[in-house]
Amino acid sequence: MYYELHKELSIQTALLQFYCFLTRGFFSETEFISHFDYGNENIEQIHNMANPEKWNGDYSVITNRISKTKEIVIEAKSYLKWSQICPDKKIAEFMNKNPDFYEDGISVKDLNEIFDISEVLENGYMFHDSFHGYPKKHLYRFGVDCLDFLYSASYFYNEGFDYFNNRLTKKSFSEMNKLPSAEMKRIQSKEEMMFRSFRESFINFIFFVESFINSVGYDAYLKGKGTDETEKDRLKGIKSVNQRNGFKTYLSMKDKIKEYSRIISGTELDVNNDIFKNYINDCVELRNQYVHSSPAKGKIKISLDEWKRKCDLMIDKQCFEVLETFWNGCYPEKQFPVIIFNELNGSSFKGRLGKMMIVRKARYQ
Repeated sequence: MYYELHKELSIQTALLQFYCFLTRGFFSETEFISHFDYGNENIEQIHNMANPEKWNGDYSVITNRISKTKEIVIEAKSYLKWSQICPDKKIAEFMNKNPDFYEDGISVKDLNEIFDISEVLENGYMFHDSFHGYPKKHLYRFGVDCLDFLYSASYFYNEGFDYFNNRLTKKSFSEMNKLPSAEMKRIQSKEEMMFRSFRESFINFIFFVESFINSVGYDAYLKGKGTDETEKDRLKGIKSVNQRNGFKTYLSMKDKIKEYSRIISGTELDVNNDIFKNYINDCVELRNQYVHSSPAKGKIKISLDEWKRKCDLMIDKQCFEVLETFWNGCYPEKQFPVIIFNELNGSSFKGRLGKMMIVRKARYQ
């Protein structure tokens, strides 16, 4: 009886911590703190049971705590609409192995082993994306790495757009005279603000595309697409590993497009078609010149208007054209990830008309 109660209290406490954190937005602050305090009291009881000198042997206290914990878990479960498909013990094991759960959330891969999340997978979240629960009632939050670069591209573009269309203005001379000298030194001209904003937007688009392509490869790796260690490494972007010192070399963007498509679909994409060739030769190479800038390479001479034109082309056509062609080469029968499509083709960019967003469900493989 001792062993069974100790085990049951441990499992139920892990369930309380797991479910209450994911559904925290449905509880008031007082309720949430009270539930977690109760869970911490459970942990103290669990530790006491393991120490004969501290535990008084009162089984009724333990059974009552188990009963109360189950009530809290049932309420928290009711707010999470997915059905649990694994034994409670598996969640307890997950909590034990992932001490950073409250900070990092739970990966879609682990989420898929605990719940029926077919809807999440249909929307295009990838296995390495993370679910952080409901910080607010009915408002869930997923962490999608590549979207951070898209949001940055949107932020910088919109900043440049507002200056370009005189929606934002630099401080007047009289206003600047009232500022401390150190603050005055940080003020840039309107032209400088536009130039840097459009340039940063463009570069973040390149980061976004590369991050998306890397995500597709790593998602395939987590799904077991690689048939051997070499293919598994390739899906992680690794070209080779020196067997003597473990030094790794990495695939180029061109190699990733070829290797990922070959491993995932069985057919290697042609990187010499105009879509990939123009993007890699013009956009990726320009990004590389900035990331690896050197006086020996000379200055990059691109005008303000040209930076804006490059951004407009990326927003209206080029970015999605590259991503869609790559995706179709990997998954010809599977719809492009809804969550990425909607963010890219919505109205995030000022002055660029938002396109039709996907509302239908994707076919999941």
